[in-house]
Amino acid sequence: MQNDQDRRAELRPYIEILSFWGESIEDYLFLLDVREEKFYFSSCIWEKYPLPFMDIYFGMEDWISIIDVRDRDKVARSLEEVKSGKIDQVSMEYRMIDRKGVSVWVNCVGKCLSYEDGKASIIVGSISENVVSKKIDQLTGLQNQTVLEKVFQDIFQKGETGCFLMLGIDDFKNVNDKYGRKFGDEQLKKLAEIIDKNLDYDSQLYRLDGDKFGINLVGYSKENAKAFYNRIQTEFSIQTYSTVSAGAITYPIEAGNYHNLYQYAEDALNQSKQQGKNKLSFFSIDDYKGHLFFIDLKEEILESIKNNFEGFYIYYQPVVNNADGMLVKSEALMRWRSKQYGEISPVVFIPILEQTGMILEAGKWILENAMKQCREWREFLPNFRMNINLSYIQLKDKKLMEIVFDALKKADLPGSAIILEVTESIQLQDYSYFNLLFYQLSKKGIQISIDDFGTGYSSLGYLKELRVDEIKIDRCFVKSIQEGGYNAHLVKNMIELAHSVNIRVCVEGVETFEERTTLQKLFPDVIQGYYFGKPETPDNFYEKFVLIAKEGKPIVDDGERKIVSEHNNLLKKNSQNYQNLLDELNEVIYVCDAETYELYYVNKIGKKLTGVYDYTGKKCYEVFQKGKKGKKVCEHCEANGLQQGTFHTKIEKAKDVEFVVKEKLILWDEKPARLEVITDNSSEKW
Repeated sequence: MQNDQDRRAELRPYIEILSFWGESIEDYLFLLDVREEKFYFSSCIWEKYPLPFMDIYFGMEDWISIIDVRDRDKVARSLEEVKSGKIDQVSMEYRMIDRKGVSVWVNCVGKCLSYEDGKASIIVGSISENVVSKKIDQLTGLQNQTVLEKVFQDIFQKGETGCFLMLGIDDFKNVNDKYGRKFGDEQLKKLAEIIDKNLDYDSQLYRLDGDKFGINLVGYSKENAKAFYNRIQTEFSIQTYSTVSAGAITYPIEAGNYHNLYQYAEDALNQSKQQGKNKLSFFSIDDYKGHLFFIDLKEEILESIKNNFEGFYIYYQPVVNNADGMLVKSEALMRWRSKQYGEISPVVFIPILEQTGMILEAGKWILENAMKQCREWREFLPNFRMNINLSYIQLKDKKLMEIVFDALKKADLPGSAIILEVTESIQLQDYSYFNLLFYQLSKKGIQISIDDFGTGYSSLGYLKELRVDEIKIDRCFVKSIQEGGYNAHLVKNMIELAHSVNIRVCVEGVETFEERTTLQKLFPDVIQGYYFGKPETPDNFYEKFVLIAKEGKPIVDDGERKIVSEHNNLLKKNSQNYQNLLDELNEVIYVCDAETYELYYVNKIGKKLTGVYDYTGKKCYEVFQKGKKGKKVCEHCEANGLQQGTFHTKIEKAKDVEFVVKEKLILWDEKPARLEVITDNSSEKW
């Protein structure tokens, strides 16, 4: 057997070459004697790392001892594979502990130069700190996103399972602004330390951009990931008095690539921060699609505004005098039609306008157009007025008065023709600011109305502290008011309280004859709701309301509505009999709300055809067109053009089957609704 002296003689040429090249580079060149399990280095690596002071070599156990305990198993496995002949080269990154106790990432590569019995005998390579420097975060010493991407490319290729967490310090920008960047850096290092301490050996922590960290929890389930987050959350809050939010996604995922994984985890993290912070959210594909829907709408709204408000339009709803039902004004209601999704509810697009600041431009647009329309109708009704909504963002805009006054001038209107509506739920507690603003507007004759009155927390305080001219009582207090009880007493008290301080009262959401009759006895000033008319296009509003008012007539005949109401009550009593009859017909029959498209009724064959037996709360297009979340009204919907009493008929095709579709407006439970009857016009029947 070859003795130790002979073996050294065999290795000497290699060692001399290492020494020669080692003098000219910063990396540590090494020779590994696989058979003897000994390392030889070209330079004094022991000066930085706590290795024995050997002139010639040191053992493999010494080498393993200076490797970070979290990476020892990985390195030991690699060395075993070399010894057993499974591999003849090495390429890996791991952490070594220097003489100061600092964990240092290194890149280790080596290749076999000689073999014995088909196994690697001598491996020559290098250990470099510089190679990995671009992959290491200088503040925390953690590997960065470049490494994380490579790790997950391998994970997806191997089909491994686990959970990826993305964590971020809540309100980190405020921390930096308030306490300085050095303090913020210390918080980042503390969070890294806490996470690292709680990791098992298989999992790994990475520094991402800003205040974010990525954690690959190998083999973890959702429950285990949540328990891990809870430990981090608790320790970090105790040690720093700050909070941390997280987003998580388990893998493998359907779209198995790193970029989707990162994007999904980031979306889940954003959900946590938007929902109050200091929490963990797991990725939801429905939430993500909703987020993408929001982005799509935001981009399209911006494009619409740039293209002279293409897709935006205004509907007008009548407001009548309570005493005689005469038209006195209208409310201007902004609407928007998306090219991609169709009609979008104001509940969806108004918040987008507000969150992006685009409400300032859109608000100016509706002010100018609504005032212009008001001016046209005042040619027929000289005292006609217009209610126009303002958002909190507009109210805080320093240019608001200039914009309002300019719009009045363009429309050649007096300020007394305009009433600006503000929602009670917005933050109006800065009484001195708003009172000054309202006073300056009032000098031009402009009045202020508080919308949704009674739905906030400080209604009585508004009446006491704010200079307002009108309150609008919300529909939620009006429903079933004819039955007496709490709502009736509350509305009565609100009206009396407002009148006691010379504030007008408008009651919104009046839909039935009974509600109308009851309110006449409570003496609000004006009333608004479907009983008198739904929001209409300018042309329809003129035809339905302005022309009637011009003739000095009320826009609704209460006597006629009473007959309709009694007829509806008869239908209500016999509704089950009618539904039983409709269930026996071969046509698909359904009824939906004329404006919201919410289904009220679907007959038996309609349920069978769609497979939807519980349609409660669903929209007609969701059931009959298999609409997905985010998808709005059907492309060829003509609901807005329907009339009462007359069927509108059209032919439609689906999968080579021809249908006759008949639809018209009806009253359903005293509400405007759309009745649709669908008949198979082909040879095949349902």
